[in-house]
Amino acid sequence: MSVVRLLSRTAWACWDERDSFRSTSAPVGLLILTVCFLGNPINAVQGEADETPLAGQPYTTEFLGKEVHIPSRDRRYVTAVNIGVSWVPDGPSRLEILPLGALYVWRNWEEENRRFRGTFSGAFNDVQYDHGLTSLSPWFAVVTFENLIIPFGRYQYVEGQRISQVDLEWNYVFAGIGIGYRTSLSPWHQDNAFDFSLTYEPGYRWFDRSSKTSDNFTVPYNTYEGRVHARLRIDKLERNLQELLHKGWALGGDALYGHRTHWRRWGDPEFAALNLGDNEKTFMLASLYAAVAGKLPWIPTERHRLIATMYGGIGKNLDRFSTFRLPGRPTGYEWESLSRPLIPGPAFNELFPRKYAIANLTYQYEALFFLYPYIRGTWSAIERPRFRNDGSIRNEVDMLPAVGGGVVSGAPWGSQIEINYSYNFGIFRDRDGPEMGGHSVLLFWSKLL
Repeated sequence: MSVVRLLSRTAWACWDERDSFRSTSAPVGLLILTVCFLGNPINAVQGEADETPLAGQPYTTEFLGKEVHIPSRDRRYVTAVNIGVSWVPDGPSRLEILPLGALYVWRNWEEENRRFRGTFSGAFNDVQYDHGLTSLSPWFAVVTFENLIIPFGRYQYVEGQRISQVDLEWNYVFAGIGIGYRTSLSPWHQDNAFDFSLTYEPGYRWFDRSSKTSDNFTVPYNTYEGRVHARLRIDKLERNLQELLHKGWALGGDALYGHRTHWRRWGDPEFAALNLGDNEKTFMLASLYAAVAGKLPWIPTERHRLIATMYGGIGKNLDRFSTFRLPGRPTGYEWESLSRPLIPGPAFNELFPRKYAIANLTYQYEALFFLYPYIRGTWSAIERPRFRNDGSIRNEVDMLPAVGGGVVSGAPWGSQIEINYSYNFGIFRDRDGPEMGGHSVLLFWSKLL
């Protein structure tokens, strides 16, 4: 796995998207894509069956005159590597071209009533381990771990412009312990469950200035931080061969209360809207998400799907280190990744609101049993800093509508590739001065190990 200078938690967490990857015996590659896009009738390529292949289930079809059999796959045990690149033309400094990578591990020992989920990238690592109180009990003990350690300063961005005076190194490590409740739900796949947990997460934050930090910048105290974290996940979704949402619904959310032992007013007085005071010693936040997927109305075939996802969050006394982060991340529908907001167009770590609302509507088409082009429209209302006429900065809620599309496809060696393009009408980009509207391109590749 190649890891190159990732700048934030979101730049890593975005890559834990797939809980499994498919291995097919069908030849795939440029020839297959060419055949598809030249317009061969779908039934001539895939056979007469109209049934969409589902994740982990065996599937037999005809492709280019040959029978193709996809064997069943145990989705309870997955190790996968994900690498890619984000390109944001005229985007924020350091973020125009950003390589991405992480290792994803999922283990669901149903017979022993234990589960492990982890994403690992070195700079950012996120782990949760559940152990049932008995082999049949829905109650379980939960242990968590999360850290972010990046040994260089990170800027803040306003209207796509880098504010180097507030550049700061900030890192953290948290461990957690608590109790949870989990029970299976229909349609009874291994990721379909009602899952609730309540944990206490003791941790430590530390800070340092960089060579760019203003002399007037007051660095926060290094501090112990304790958090109480309530987490809900309800998943009743079926996923297709490429792990994309096919049918059903999901919802959930997180609520977090945090307290820092040592704190003080920090930041640069010249950029008051990017700094906050000692009220942030204690903070709260809550976020919600929902997803629903189904076939296109009035069309009998399963190949046409509509997918809606919605996200919202709000907090009190949030600052740069506790607020939400909204990346323009790759698409992902693994049961935990689904809870993270999706907004096309922004660069990673560019937006850091204290409140937001996002709605995505996606049309997805099964061109071939392994090939899924899609188009997406997004509406969002997001708090972000803006420049005033006098050069000062204020926070306000803006609309950031976006449109885009892409394709997800099986690829050689049992892997998956996705290409995505988006245009966000409300994001600021630096062409000949800050202007609204900007492009973004994502390319990433996922491989089951």
